[in-house]
Amino acid sequence: MIPLIVVAIVFGVLLLFLGAILRYYFNRPEARGRRGENYISGILHRCCRSEHDHVIDNIILFNQKNQSSSQIDHIFICQHGVCVIETKNYSGTIYGNDEQHEWTQVLAGGRVKTQRHSPVKQNATHIYLVKSILGKNVPVFGFVVFVQGNIENIYSRYVCSPSELQHRLLTLNQGNALLSATQQDEVYNTLCNYRDRYSVSEEEHLQDIYKMQSDIAANICPRCGGKLILRNGKYGQFYGCSNYPKCKFTKQLK
Repeated sequence: MIPLIVVAIVFGVLLLFLGAILRYYFNRPEARGRRGENYISGILHRCCRSEHDHVIDNIILFNQKNQSSSQIDHIFICQHGVCVIETKNYSGTIYGNDEQHEWTQVLAGGRVKTQRHSPVKQNATHIYLVKSILGKNVPVFGFVVFVQGNIENIYSRYVCSPSELQHRLLTLNQGNALLSATQQDEVYNTLCNYRDRYSVSEEEHLQDIYKMQSDIAANICPRCGGKLILRNGKYGQFYGCSNYPKCKFTKQLK
């Protein structure tokens, strides 16, 4: 008969092993991102004030101009307009502003630094696509929300914490109506019908991301397909879209 102490040790080792596996899957970037998106989705639904307010989560939209796609975390439709929201569940300290193309994430007391593409620039591409689908008469704006609220070192009017996002949307939704109830429903149906008409799978979207990165490297605008040309600006030289001011995509000069 196996001694109870041996059974207890084996059982304890199995529990530790199982705990390690669960922590691994729980802390993966994909899982952390989904948790953050689910949390923000709940906030957006609480901001709905009527049956004509709508929330669309995790929508992939096809860009006909450059034959690519964009995955948008959330779209909130209310009487003030259409809000395009990018959710980030980053930990650590984040440094960035509206002008920078690359932001810095600092972890482990400063020992680990990671460069990340500006979520403000990322969301600007999403806003541009939504505007191209809905037309110029529909007001479209956007926010980037950091789930963990670590925005102390981010200098951007488009970035907010979850509580700030809720406050902003509730305030906007109580202000002057820019869309009627009928228009809100039309916007929702237009976006859903467009998504269904130009259906894009997750695998196809990943391929589009690789294509977009390749296009940017080749100085092709990922928003409209125009050419990225060298320009002089307030902060030095940069690459800007040849279709400016209609398209305001820019790329840093390395």
